[in-house]
Amino acid sequence: MNGRRRIHFIIIFLLVSFNLRMSFSAADPLLVFLMRDLGLSAEGSGLFGLLPIISLGIAAPLGARLSGLIRPRVLIIYALLLAISGVIWRSYGHIIGLYGGTIVLGLGLGITGSVILGIVKQEFPLFIPQLMGAYTACVSLGTAVGSGTAAPIALALGGWKNGLLFWAFPLLIAVILWAELIFFTKGKHQDYHTIQAPITPLFRQSKAWWVSLFYLFRVAGAWLLIVWLATLMRRRGLPMIEAGLVLATSTVFQIPAALLCSHVAKWVGGRNALMWSAILLSIASCWGLLLAPIRLWPLFAGILGLGLGSIFALGMTLIVESSANESATVALSGMAQGLGFVGGGLLAWCASPIMQTTRPDIGMAVTYTAFALGGLYFGLRCNTAGTCRV
Repeated sequence: MNGRRRIHFIIIFLLVSFNLRMSFSAADPLLVFLMRDLGLSAEGSGLFGLLPIISLGIAAPLGARLSGLIRPRVLIIYALLLAISGVIWRSYGHIIGLYGGTIVLGLGLGITGSVILGIVKQEFPLFIPQLMGAYTACVSLGTAVGSGTAAPIALALGGWKNGLLFWAFPLLIAVILWAELIFFTKGKHQDYHTIQAPITPLFRQSKAWWVSLFYLFRVAGAWLLIVWLATLMRRRGLPMIEAGLVLATSTVFQIPAALLCSHVAKWVGGRNALMWSAILLSIASCWGLLLAPIRLWPLFAGILGLGLGSIFALGMTLIVESSANESATVALSGMAQGLGFVGGGLLAWCASPIMQTTRPDIGMAVTYTAFALGGLYFGLRCNTAGTCRV
């Protein structure tokens, strides 16, 4: 790959990454309208909030299996088109489409997110930490853009249906540019082939389990905060708008943390030192948000974002660097993201009864601490020698 094509690839890779969560996060601010117009109950809205993470978890190992039938670079085109069909169905399919479209959208985005890591492994084996930091930053930025602009876009377009449909257009742009990269770039055909990425051999490799369990506890902790942090801040007396800004602020601070992750790791003395620092920072900021004086929430939200951004970038880097080649990367991505999203989402969901206790703030802080320390344990074990092979 020549220099010009490498830059071309990186730009389009980052654009695809930017889309991997944006159309999901755009639905959350419109939930009140969905409940009103579709008669969505509180239980139904809770299921709607859980569907994205479950569908992403199902899609990740599915991407590994499909890579043996469809060339991974072409598979991403089909997966993004599947995601677009999910957006359309979600927008105009009434209550069934709301759930079904969300599942289809998640399958498309999950397959894309799983398979594209293997392509990066093949094309840029020497720049994994930097590209995974940029990948994480783009995912975080897309999440922030989706949640921050969804309501104004829906109002400008005349309602939540058109507002949700709007998010098919960024995905369509990503499809067109990726297809241009694949089919119309000179000298590209020789590298494209199907790959065998079976997950089963990884079940006998301890490092694959350590990476997957690190991902599981990372997802569990993050999802716990995504679902309940705004509610807990409102119970503390923070106004509704400011309570929503807590997660938004955290997301914004994740972007520079992810981008600088590889550089900070060298500055603090290595990846293990960064993992210790990032996870302990996230724990301290969680306790600060839930128990410190309420006026300090911007400080702790920013610190939380710095910690989470580093943790997310480290998790993606571990998947790619722990794999021997493209096939192993796709397989490990399928195992880690499959177990991580499904298991982590269910683990966070099982912690929901804490909200019914007399001190849910302390309960959530303790639970998040347990999840974070679990991730730290397995994350440190990931940094031992050896690579995963299939």
